[in-house]
Amino acid sequence: MDTLHTILNLLLPPLTIILLILFYPFYLLIKLVICLHKHLHFENLSGKVVLITGASSGIGEHIAYEYAKKGANLALVARRKDRLEIVAETSRQLESADVIIIPGDVANVEDCKKFIDETIHHFGKRKYSLLTNLQ
Repeated sequence: MDTLHTILNLLLPPLTIILLILFYPFYLLIKLVICLHKHLHFENLSGKVVLITGASSGIGEHIAYEYAKKGANLALVARRKDRLEIVAETSRQLESADVIIIPGDVANVEDCKKFIDETIHHFGKRKYSLLTNLQ
């Protein structure tokens, strides 16, 4: 048993380093190709519906702006209607085709049903949806 440990202690570290030197560049190359592919071939969101919760501030607000830049139709949900109106107006200026605001709280089941139903009623059949900041 002691001989086996000695052999493993002598062989495995150099073998590991050699394998790392051989395969790590290929791993980095594959990661680079995947990253470039994601940036060059993004999904066309023009005319698709994106439902965003927590859209009045923070991450939800910035997600709304990013999808608006891509031409998506937005359904913005948050508790603060006054802030939602500001985000909706900014989204319209960023080339979002259609924006609706729905005041509601995701902690309330009835509000959740309401904003899903209003989104489907306004936009018709959903093609794409994103729910964010659900708690």
